Amino acid sequence: MKRVVVWFSVVGGLSLATVVTLTVIEGVKYRLREEQGLDPVWAPTWVSATMSVGIGIFALSAIVLLAIALNPTKKL
Repeated sequence: MKRVVVWFSVVGGLSLATVVTLTVIEGVKYRLREEQGLDPVWAPTWVSATMSVGIGIFALSAIVLLAIALNPTKKL
């Protein structure tokens, strides 16, 4: 059971870190184009897809960890 908790914690943390990193990078790129007087462009499709998958994995990990924490028959 401890391995499951560690695994879901690591996967959830990495997916959240990925989403935050991509958000910051794309925000900086957007702001730089805006300051240069260029039209800001949408984020590439792969960035949007990666962020969506990362948020989904984070949410799934959080739900599983919550279910493990609330399970009355847990054996840690």
